[in-house]
Amino acid sequence: MPSTPDGIHYVTHDLRPPWRTDGLPVVFNHGIGTNLDIWADWVPVIAARHPVVRFDMRGFGRSVVPPEDHVWSMDEMVCDLWSVADTAGAERVHLVGESFGGTIVLAAAAQRPERVASVSISNASYKGAGIGQIQYWRDQFAQGAWGERMMENRFVPGVGDPAALAWFANEQAKTQPHVAIGLAGILATSDLTDAIAALDVPISIVLPDSSPFVPVKHGAELHEIARQSQLRVVPGVRHGLPFVHARREAKALLATLGDYE
Repeated sequence: MPSTPDGIHYVTHDLRPPWRTDGLPVVFNHGIGTNLDIWADWVPVIAARHPVVRFDMRGFGRSVVPPEDHVWSMDEMVCDLWSVADTAGAERVHLVGESFGGTIVLAAAAQRPERVASVSISNASYKGAGIGQIQYWRDQFAQGAWGERMMENRFVPGVGDPAALAWFANEQAKTQPHVAIGLAGILATSDLTDAIAALDVPISIVLPDSSPFVPVKHGAELHEIARQSQLRVVPGVRHGLPFVHARREAKALLATLGDYE
């Protein structure tokens, strides 16, 4: 399976018919506690019109897992994203991120705006101040309760395919505590306010109304700060929005991508 020189595993998909050569690549960045397959149901929708690049974030899936004394940084996570894009041969791209992956794609766009056609984030924030729950993670890992609490925070009971939710719980259980806590530390201290205010790239902000992590207020603030943005709030959903409503959200994304090219 392909990977970057730094050990970041990625996969590509292109389901366009041979007579279609338009459509910029779309790079997907997942968040903490999952892997690139959180986007599996997005692939048939998006890859029919755009090349798709998905990757396992550092510390998850088949990508390299840093040691416990690793010093995590946003710069490293952004470098991983652009390394994936470079290795996959994607030059100008659309960036899509969920949860902490959404914060990363915002930072990546701010770093390399000339390479970004648009940014789309789901259940993600531009800053750490005001993010809920992550301050409890260390104790939850110590008590063996992190995975269960995360499932409760992500998903409304009775909503979602039981088989898909079982897969998610199993993959999430593989999360190493030092990885989640290290990345939470980056998120907690992040503040992209100035970078986004200077960024002249279209940003689509999609938030659930009931995420225990990201308040809707953050989306409204980001909408005000960004030069070009649209905000959509989805009712009755927790932090697992891009997973339990994957096909619907993928169709909504596809409907906007062409406007940004």
